[in-house]
Amino acid sequence: MIRIIIVRHGRTAWNAGQAAQERFRGIVDLPLAAEGVEQAQATARRLAGVPLTAVYSSPLQRARHTAEIIAGPHNLTVQALPGLRTLDYGDWAGLLHSKVAQRWPDQYQLWRQDPFALKIPGGDSTAGLRERTVAAVRHVLARLPDQSTVVLVSHQAVTKTLVCALAGLPDAAYWRVRQDLCNLSLFDYEPESGVLDLVGLNDTCHLDPSLPRARGDGVRLLLVRHGQTAWNQGAGQERFRGRTDLPLDGTGQAQAEALTHRLRQEPVAAIYASPLRRTKQTVTPLASILGRALEPTHGLLDIDYGRFQGMSRSEAAAAYPEQYKRWLSKPSQVRFPGGESLDDVQVRLQSMLDQITEAHRDQTVVLAGHQIVNKVLACTLLGIDLDQIWHVRQDTASLNVYQRVESGWRILRLNDTCHLANLSHNQRQTATDR
Repeated sequence: MIRIIIVRHGRTAWNAGQAAQERFRGIVDLPLAAEGVEQAQATARRLAGVPLTAVYSSPLQRARHTAEIIAGPHNLTVQALPGLRTLDYGDWAGLLHSKVAQRWPDQYQLWRQDPFALKIPGGDSTAGLRERTVAAVRHVLARLPDQSTVVLVSHQAVTKTLVCALAGLPDAAYWRVRQDLCNLSLFDYEPESGVLDLVGLNDTCHLDPSLPRARGDGVRLLLVRHGQTAWNQGAGQERFRGRTDLPLDGTGQAQAEALTHRLRQEPVAAIYASPLRRTKQTVTPLASILGRALEPTHGLLDIDYGRFQGMSRSEAAAAYPEQYKRWLSKPSQVRFPGGESLDDVQVRLQSMLDQITEAHRDQTVVLAGHQIVNKVLACTLLGIDLDQIWHVRQDTASLNVYQRVESGWRILRLNDTCHLANLSHNQRQTATDR
């Protein structure tokens, strides 16, 4: 396995933080601002204990300087990778977004709807950027030994494009996926199979412990997975948990306390949980501190594994070999004997989302679910097939942030486990994806 860490560069003078007042930067070779240097230094501290194999960067100085700061503690030389250079915005370069919208209204609107369908006047196309960026990353991966960890430092257009391409997301996801300055987005690559797993998205807890919010007033969902139980891998033999009403073990209780500490300052209006003990126990401490009622909801209930329930992997493989094999390769095609399918889970999740969106239009809501439930919701909001659930990571007690805006759902954070960093090694053991 090769771990890929994608990093967006730190702040420059042209990163205003307000869309209409930001300029199209592209290949304009801007330096890091003082705040950008501080962001890069915080990122370097975050990665100081990670055994990095190599650090690659866009040739532009804001990305290269960020990469050099990250590489410093590891005594690595940053390697320039031209394929990571950002878009050439041509006639738009240096102009405010608001000015471009006025002068090229049709093209700007198309770019905001589908950036892969547009060639920028006098500049590049995002489709061309995707082709060269993915080719560059594949070239790097082919040269790395197994068990490597590589950092790729680039620009917002590149990191968005890479996240979409490596995760197999549709073109429309470009505007759904958040990429903040100096964020970390993580993938695991298996060289033998060529499979890429999305481990985490837009992690900025080294810069700001608060959770991100999109512009606008739509409902914001803080989706958590329950803490560890005795049937999670790392605690004992992993079993199909489903509707079995397991309590948290000691590690799970410690994870719940860490999660509570992480969320105690968030403006939480309501807390919904699966009716099972392990989910309710995960968010009960938070509900108590915030003075919020804990509302059980069927929409978040774990998948019904039917006759698989309580079996270990080996037991399920022996008893139902064809169905178990299909569950690992084409999970969307499986209906568990006496139980549910992923489509069933998706239907009740969508119904729950509609109700919560209507009831909490401008509020932050905590949802406590399960691995499969959370994976199905992630695939639904990312716009990818349910067969991809094994390639979207959801660790125990992890956090995900989604927000509904006028144009649809935004994915602001995925599989955030920063709050678990201070737990012991044994406490941090989490379930694998299958």
